[in-house]
Amino acid sequence: MVKQIEKVLPKYGENIIVGVMYKRHFEWYVAPKKLWKMDYKKLYSVWKVVYKRSGRTLSQLERDIGSYEKFCEIRWGIEILNSDTANTFLAHLFKCRYSADELRLLRMVTRDDQKNDYDASLFIDFDNRVMYSQFPKPENFEIFVPSGWTGSYEDFMSFIPDDKRY
Repeated sequence: MVKQIEKVLPKYGENIIVGVMYKRHFEWYVAPKKLWKMDYKKLYSVWKVVYKRSGRTLSQLERDIGSYEKFCEIRWGIEILNSDTANTFLAHLFKCRYSADELRLLRMVTRDDQKNDYDASLFIDFDNRVMYSQFPKPENFEIFVPSGWTGSYEDFMSFIPDDKRY
């Protein structure tokens, strides 16, 4: 049985809203930001470079964020989130799904200074192997797409099915 994470509310920079198209079916998910960098190999490599440039060692990196294997455990051992691993990944996030109506209602009743918590951050289209990000820079989700994918920093709401927009 797949261990599912509990449903969370959107929180800017922490729990982000992600639209997912998988097998021609669209869903909104709200889950921790750290799960959505698609290629953990690329991400860990960037961490290695950052540590090296700042004069820190690999052992310091492993002490701070763990070994690569430990780092991947954050996402149930899924190193690369792509069409081959999406089913397993999304099974872990089953409880994190939201309807457009739920997101619309939550945005309406939230305080004005927290409305941006409800801005969609990513759209991942597993069917067409493309990921769009509108998460504020310098986060750069789009550079962590798997090989053979396209990552783009742009407004993606026009790509969301009309009945799924909120």
